[in-house]
Amino acid sequence: MLLFPSLAWSQITFDKKEIEITASADQETVTFVFPFKNTGKELVEVLDVNLTCSCLSAKTDKDVYAPSDKGKLEAIFSIGSFTGVQRKSMTVISQQKGKDKTRDALLAILTIPDVITIEPELVKWKVNEEPSEKVFLLKVPYSKPIRVQNVICSRDGFECSWKALKEGREYEIRIKPLSTSSPMLGMLKIDTDSELKKHKRKLAFFSIARSRSRK
Repeated sequence: MLLFPSLAWSQITFDKKEIEITASADQETVTFVFPFKNTGKELVEVLDVNLTCSCLSAKTDKDVYAPSDKGKLEAIFSIGSFTGVQRKSMTVISQQKGKDKTRDALLAILTIPDVITIEPELVKWKVNEEPSEKVFLLKVPYSKPIRVQNVICSRDGFECSWKALKEGREYEIRIKPLSTSSPMLGMLKIDTDSELKKHKRKLAFFSIARSRSRK
C-alpha cells in the first residue's frame, strides 16, 4: 500500500479544515481561526502558509510546536468589493525534523451580503452600431433604503440619467453614446447616501468594441 509523503508524517491535527462565516454588511475584514494540535511525539515546525488570493493574509501563533501543544492559524479576509459566497483555500506547510514536509489544505468560506446590486455589470455597443440607449438596474437589498444622489460618466460624449422606480430600493440608470465610431471603455460613478463608506460610490461599466473578425 502506497502512502503519500504529505500524509506519512502528519503531526498537526486541525479541529476543522473548513470554516464558514457570514459577514455583516459593514465589515471590511473577517478573521477565520483554525485551531490545531501537535498530536505527534516530535517537535513540528510550521514553515509556510500558501495562499490563493491577495485578499487573504494568514499566520500561526508561533512557528514551532512541541508534542501536545495547541495552536491556531488566523486567516484575515479583506472583503473589498467581493460579494456573494467566496471560497478561498490555503495550504499549511509543516515539517517534523528529518521527515517529509506535510501539507494541510484549509478552506475559508465567506458569505458577503449584497448591499447594492447593479445589473448588468457591463453594457456594450459595437463600433458603428446604432447609438441606442442602454439601461442598468440598481437594486438595494440592504435592510435600510439607499438613495442615488448623482451619476457621473467618466467619458465625454455620453448622456446619462437616473430615475427612481422605488425610492431607496430600485433605480434605472440610463446611458446613451452620442457616437459609437471609436472603441473605448468607461464607467459610470454612482454616488449614494449609503451610511456604509464602501457603498457610497458604486461603479457601472460600459464599452464600445470592434467586432471580432472571423477567419
